[in-house]
Amino acid sequence: MWTNIKYILLTALRDWLFAALFVGVVFSTLVSGVMGGTALLEPEQMTLTFSASSARVILVIGMIVFVCFHLRQAFDTKEIDVLLSRPISRSNLVLSYWLGFAFVGALLVIPTAVILLWSGIISEYGFIAWIVSLLLEIWLVISIAMFAALTLKSAVSSVLASLGMYVLSRMMGFFAATAENGVLFHNQILNESIRWVLDIISIIVPRLDFFAKSQWLIYGVKSYSDIYLYVAQAGIFVPLLLTAAIIDFRRKQF
Repeated sequence: MWTNIKYILLTALRDWLFAALFVGVVFSTLVSGVMGGTALLEPEQMTLTFSASSARVILVIGMIVFVCFHLRQAFDTKEIDVLLSRPISRSNLVLSYWLGFAFVGALLVIPTAVILLWSGIISEYGFIAWIVSLLLEIWLVISIAMFAALTLKSAVSSVLASLGMYVLSRMMGFFAATAENGVLFHNQILNESIRWVLDIISIIVPRLDFFAKSQWLIYGVKSYSDIYLYVAQAGIFVPLLLTAAIIDFRRKQF
């Protein structure tokens, strides 16, 4: 297991993942500083919001692409077959992959936190809550990407499916609020049907809109329920996705 974790770290270094994402986060922070400087009111707050949001998107997309292509390459090069020939169960193999990717994600969050600290923070407690939620969000996204990569037979389709799930999870709060207001259609029955469908979807889909809220960086965390929500989401969906990935992986024939 530990050998596989080290191999994933070496692969990330070989593919210049850390350098590429670090440059991307630095560049987005500089661009955010320029955009925030054009604001007439609260330029520091706007710069911090743009920097944090862009850094989160860059890390998420980078990890999704890395996870999906790494796993598909492992299948194509028969690396999975070699690993399974050793005394390691399929469950432990999936868990070792997740631990390796999670370690890479944690290493990527650290320089992001340093860059945001360098650009200036407003609420220390809000910043800590944002960084922790970003780490849990990365781990949850890794679980989604692993499930897609182990289930689908194409790296591109895995990336697209993971990105689609991420966008849906991020926008679920907006969709639910819009449906709750009943302004989508003039027909009340259609509005109720849409609201009912979205309520069901919001139960089975992770609510990533609870994670890494930019308002925490400026105003701090107003309620402990905000922290409980994203911790509970990660605690439920990460094991659930890993279990689903393990079940599907056990059914594969090599």
